[in-house]
Amino acid sequence: MRAVVAGAGPIGLASAILLARDGWEVRVYEKDPQEPPGFPDALWSSWERPGVAQFRMPHFMMPKFRHLLDAELPAVRDRLEQLGARRFNLVETLPPSLPDRSLRPEDARFETLTARRPIVEAAFAQVAAETPGVEIVRGVGVEGPLEGSTRGGDTSIPHVVGMLTTTGERVPADLVVDALGRRSPLPRWVADLGGRPPFEEASDAGFAYYARHFRSRHGAVPEYRGPIGGPVGTLLALTIVGDNACWTVALAPTAGDAPLKALRHVDTWDKVAHSIPHVAPWLDGEPLGGVLPMAGVLDRYRRLVVEGRPVVTGIAAIGDSWACTNPTAGRGISLGLAQAIALRDVARESGDNLLQLALRLDEATESALTPWYRDQVDRDRQRAAMLSALVEGRPPENGAHPGAERQMAFLAAAAHDPEVARAALETFACLALPSEVMSRPGLSERVMRYLGAPVPQLPAPSRAELLSLVSGATT
Repeated sequence: MRAVVAGAGPIGLASAILLARDGWEVRVYEKDPQEPPGFPDALWSSWERPGVAQFRMPHFMMPKFRHLLDAELPAVRDRLEQLGARRFNLVETLPPSLPDRSLRPEDARFETLTARRPIVEAAFAQVAAETPGVEIVRGVGVEGPLEGSTRGGDTSIPHVVGMLTTTGERVPADLVVDALGRRSPLPRWVADLGGRPPFEEASDAGFAYYARHFRSRHGAVPEYRGPIGGPVGTLLALTIVGDNACWTVALAPTAGDAPLKALRHVDTWDKVAHSIPHVAPWLDGEPLGGVLPMAGVLDRYRRLVVEGRPVVTGIAAIGDSWACTNPTAGRGISLGLAQAIALRDVARESGDNLLQLALRLDEATESALTPWYRDQVDRDRQRAAMLSALVEGRPPENGAHPGAERQMAFLAAAAHDPEVARAALETFACLALPSEVMSRPGLSERVMRYLGAPVPQLPAPSRAELLSLVSGATT
């Protein structure tokens, strides 16, 4: 069996490794021409990936990611550590208001292995290049799928039998894996084949990001005095540990908050970041460049099975090509890796029955992964509504968002109850959905004791103070 993978990001490369280990011959096409350099400093400073808009934006690998590497891709895990990835336990971020913050044996599940995006991608690329059956072709992209007939399948459904590359080569394949990320043209491809449109929904996540990267001057990384990410006044603040004694600080207001667009200026960004007490210590490092902005981030979801029938066979969309969300949650690579494993599993079960493969991949995705997408969309809408209300000087309308009051009770309880705090970490770590942890005996009752209780707020500048800080920005 032959597979073509479009896109050499971490999820495309994971798919290639997993399929090749099952005996597939896999060719990966990547339009960006540069090979990853061999050393971490060069990976960060000189590896150019213009096809990946978020290549140098903040990335955090969740514990789910480490669990999946341990189970399926230990060679990638080991390569990450060789490249300087950091082991880190989320228990370090438990709120100081908890009466008991001591480490428990079961807290090992919260350990992750995290690094900046170029380091993560290089680990996958190096292991993929060493995997028998995988060929990576850089500097050549894909133009679109080749249509052909399927053996014994539904002739009313377009069937893909390979890809046309940007060099004009027609590459036959039994399966095409679309791992092109957020910019995937998959709906257009299906339309060009005469297929029924995939189901698609998309909305702006409502946030803009302004990030800076730092390296320790003395080898130590700042201690957490607050959460990895969360609201502080009328914006979100993120402090993210990375590889090789590096870390990232990001400030994320709502995209429509016009005055805070001044955060793109280094002097303004520094003033605002220094004004947030739990963020300020993370500025004590060597800056690795200026402020990196990113906006127009979509929550987007696609489904290639509509009313029980695939819109196309012979092609699978995984990772951000399937669904992408606001990166604040840091779930993308973890969920994409889980889907790459699911693709391997259903390909193993389906053999050359590509209609069955399409249906089973859809079933596996809908049952195990789509609930995470839905959860993130709900959280994005709640957070964006809350911040917008604060910007406009009106109280948040919690009742307008289903489950918002229960979610606020969950957060309030997590600040005081060690069991609820660990349940919150499980959801953050992509280890269990909120609905799963809330169904556990006694947990709902512990949460509901805090219904209506205030969620502890981190010290932060008031809206007036924040506007004063940004008012002198260069235009």
